[in-house]
Amino acid sequence: MLRKEEINQANFGDLLSATAVLREDTTKQDEALVDIRVLREFAIENTLMDGAVECFLEEALIWQHKYMETKKSEFLSQMERMVLETQEFVKTNDLSRWESRVARFLGRIADYQKKYSAAESFYQEAIDKAPSDPKYVENPALVYEYQGFKVIDVVRLGRVKEGVEEAEKLYEEYLLSDEGESLRQKDYSTWAIWRSGLLINLCRTIMDLDLTEQYKQKILVWLDRAEQNLKAPEGVVSWTDFGFRKNEISKIRAAL
Repeated sequence: MLRKEEINQANFGDLLSATAVLREDTTKQDEALVDIRVLREFAIENTLMDGAVECFLEEALIWQHKYMETKKSEFLSQMERMVLETQEFVKTNDLSRWESRVARFLGRIADYQKKYSAAESFYQEAIDKAPSDPKYVENPALVYEYQGFKVIDVVRLGRVKEGVEEAEKLYEEYLLSDEGESLRQKDYSTWAIWRSGLLINLCRTIMDLDLTEQYKQKILVWLDRAEQNLKAPEGVVSWTDFGFRKNEISKIRAAL
């Protein structure tokens, strides 16, 4: 557990990154929650405004993970509370460069609340505003994650064939485009989480729409491909064991 006296402006970024690694461990969510709150308090006290926003959203992601694993509404409520606090913090402190990321999280909440038209609009906002995001220059592929979420809503809103085709095309772009390949080389773990998540979400959505039999062979192929993404190539060091993604795949296989 982090203590505030251990944090300074020189090591803040490294500690934030370490906490991001921690929240991808399915067994250490509560520890990550404590640490990210300590980091956020430090960031606000020291006017590290971008760092504070990242801490807000890291906590939202931890609550999202808890909801994904348990489907308990209390965790979704906590996630929504945290995202709305982030939105207010961004507005109050004139941090418009973070509006894209906030829209992304609002889209996730709308999806969980089954408000798919609203979610699609939030993701489009996230895509449109992405070039202003502080991380866009170093990772323009972050737009792919937003596009992936939007594609799933295209399917949920009844444009199934269109959405499936867009999802399969986007899956290939993760590998074939300059942006996707750059992310793969710099951060294989994030690349694998996003790319596999696209197909996992597609499988789950097709099944929710009672289209399992029609798409069963494709679902099996998509799951195999998603699973392959979670195996880092020889010589590549991954900062996560992909526990959440592996759990999602296991649950889908069990439901088939």
